[in-house]
Amino acid sequence: MARFVYPVKIQVEGSDKYAHFIAYFTVTVAWTLYLFFSEKLNKGLRQSLIISSVASVLYGILMEVLQSLLTTYRSSDWYDVVANTCGTIFAVFIFVVLKRQVIRIKQNNQKIR
Repeated sequence: MARFVYPVKIQVEGSDKYAHFIAYFTVTVAWTLYLFFSEKLNKGLRQSLIISSVASVLYGILMEVLQSLLTTYRSSDWYDVVANTCGTIFAVFIFVVLKRQVIRIKQNNQKIR
């Protein structure tokens, strides 16, 4: 029988918080881009950011509450909510910094069509 040997195991304290941060950053960016560039929805950048960031934060809180209430094998961790919210805030910050470029891309796409 073959035996699988793991290489050096590196454990970083709080590493799941980095994953939460990255996941919620990515989700917020994706939702914002979808709302902003959707021709059917026709949302402005500010409105897209508000909708996606509020939805992301509320979803993160809801998931932690449900983990606590509905499962016996998972527990809620409010530091996860903090990491989620920080990821969302960082996404909003990036959009604020790159606002002109994002708007210019949308305008260029509309000119092409």
